[in-house]
Amino acid sequence: MKKIAIVGLSVVLSACVSSEYVTDVSSESHREEYRTAKVEKPLLSQPQVTEQNVQANVVKMSPKAEKQVVKMTPKTAKPAVSITPPSSKQQAKNARFGYTIQVVAVGNQLKVDQFARKLPQHEQPIWENFKVVNGTKWYTILFGDYATRSEAQAAIAQLPADFRTLKPFVKSIDAIKNSAYPKLNKLN
Repeated sequence: MKKIAIVGLSVVLSACVSSEYVTDVSSESHREEYRTAKVEKPLLSQPQVTEQNVQANVVKMSPKAEKQVVKMTPKTAKPAVSITPPSSKQQAKNARFGYTIQVVAVGNQLKVDQFARKLPQHEQPIWENFKVVNGTKWYTILFGDYATRSEAQAAIAQLPADFRTLKPFVKSIDAIKNSAYPKLNKLN
C-alpha cells in the first residue's frame, strides 16, 4: 500500500513539472454603447418675460395700519371669586385635626378605665389609642382637642395634680391619624 501511494504521488508531481500543462482559461470583454436622443424643442414652453408681463403680475402691498389699544372697563364690578363657607358635608369630609394631650400609657384595658374616670368628663373629649410596640401592647389615654400646640400646652397645667406628675405631653392628632396605629376610640 505504501508503494502505491509513493508511485501515485510521484506521478502527480511529475505532471506539475512538465511543460505541456494546458489550461482552459478564456476571457471576453464586453462594451455597451448608449445613444443619446436629440432634443429639438423644450418640453414646457415658458412665455417670454417682458417688462409688461412683470408689471401685470406684481402684487402691490401697502403697509399694515398700526393696531390701536383700547382699554375696556367692566360694566359692573363683580368680585372675581366669591368665598363661601364649607358645607357640613365638606367639613365632615375634611375634619380638622388639632392637638391633644397624651396623659398616660398603660398595659391593660382595666387601667385605661380607671384613669379615664379621673379625668374631667365634660370639658374635653377623652380617647384611647391601642398600639403594639416591640411586641408589647400599649393603651394610651389622650385628653382634649386643641387648635394649637400652645393651647394644648397650657391645658396641661389645668389637669389634676395626679396627671401632671405623670408628665403628659402634647401630641398631634394628625400624626396619630397618619401613624401605623390610628385606632382612636372615644371614651366619653
